[in-house]
Amino acid sequence: MSYNGQRDHEQYLGFPYKTYEEILEEKHRRARRRRRSFFTVLLLISAAGVLLMWSPLQSRWFRAGGETNPIRKEQTQSPASSQKSQDAQDFSMAISEPQESSDSKIVVSDVSGIVEKVAKSVVGIVTETYSNFSQSYSGSGIILSGDGYIVTNNHVVEGGGSFTVVLYDNSNYPAYLIGSDSRTDIAVLKVEGNRFQPAEFGDSDKVKVGEAAVVIGCPGGVSLQGSTTMGIISGINRNLSINGNMMSLIQTDAAINPGNSGGPLINQYGQVVGVTSVKISAEDYEGIGFAIPINVAKPIVEQLISNGYVAGRPLVGLAVRNVSQMAASFYSLPQGLLVDSVESSSNAQSAGIVAGDIIVTINNERIYGLNDALSIRNQYKAGDKMTLGVYRGRKVYDVEVQLIEQANLSDNYNF
Repeated sequence: MSYNGQRDHEQYLGFPYKTYEEILEEKHRRARRRRRSFFTVLLLISAAGVLLMWSPLQSRWFRAGGETNPIRKEQTQSPASSQKSQDAQDFSMAISEPQESSDSKIVVSDVSGIVEKVAKSVVGIVTETYSNFSQSYSGSGIILSGDGYIVTNNHVVEGGGSFTVVLYDNSNYPAYLIGSDSRTDIAVLKVEGNRFQPAEFGDSDKVKVGEAAVVIGCPGGVSLQGSTTMGIISGINRNLSINGNMMSLIQTDAAINPGNSGGPLINQYGQVVGVTSVKISAEDYEGIGFAIPINVAKPIVEQLISNGYVAGRPLVGLAVRNVSQMAASFYSLPQGLLVDSVESSSNAQSAGIVAGDIIVTINNERIYGLNDALSIRNQYKAGDKMTLGVYRGRKVYDVEVQLIEQANLSDNYNF
């Protein structure tokens, strides 16, 4: 390397030549540029944060009614929007007092007076049957007279060997069956004594839909005797079939449960207007119960007490059971009524009907079970004649029979 004493400001060993002062000054300039850049970035970040904070504040300000430019807002706001804003501030939801209708009114009543009046006239009935094995089941009943006549449902006492009546005070008495009528599901029992409290009975023809209804009885058994439910009369003249007989019933939504059968349906005056009998009990139904109108039950009760049966009721004089579709298919038999026994005093026996015969038609009308047969038979009266189609030995024979009076034979013969 040679040095000629002159400074080469352009190149020194291939690199630009700078003095120490020049190098130091350049370092200072770079440091100043970095500081300016840092503060610029910091300022930009700060400004962005302020803008982000200001936007929601500004929105809340406007929603609260604030204004950044009152003059502009005043110029652009229409009279209609100003009135709407004023209306919104003055809005108040009105709550009205209930107004009583001039036509009718809904009243939730205290029925304790009705219960006090009728409760002593409602009894529990325990029925025991000795066929096969001893069984007992419960129902309800209504005292008819001070000397111990009691009305209930036929299905409460049907098949019973002994009966016990339980009063409101849990005292109990043995009872005996005066008579029963499966066609109307009415039965009458009798207990000895003369200190019983009879119910007051009302005119069921005057019952109106919508009026109050009370039910008293023994739902689930005599341990719940005196249980009371309340509702309304839901319908009248409801035509339902009971044991093959169409009956006009009163409908109510007062709860009727197993054990209430035979108990009273009571009006708002404490009068019994019906005998509770049928309840629709299925998954899709709720609050639908039925009662036999007292005006329908009255003549049946009077005949049962006078005769032990309802006079004039027709009977063929047969004990029968249904041949089901499955049994018919299995044994290669027709569906119909299989005869188990024949009443010796009936015209059916003299006409030649015997046990083992199957009744398949009545007056040339095909029947498949007892309900079909009863619906036809009940259109006749004792003394009338019918033609039965009897299946025997793979052939069907027409047999004419004269109907007899049911009298007390209905306990053993169901057709």
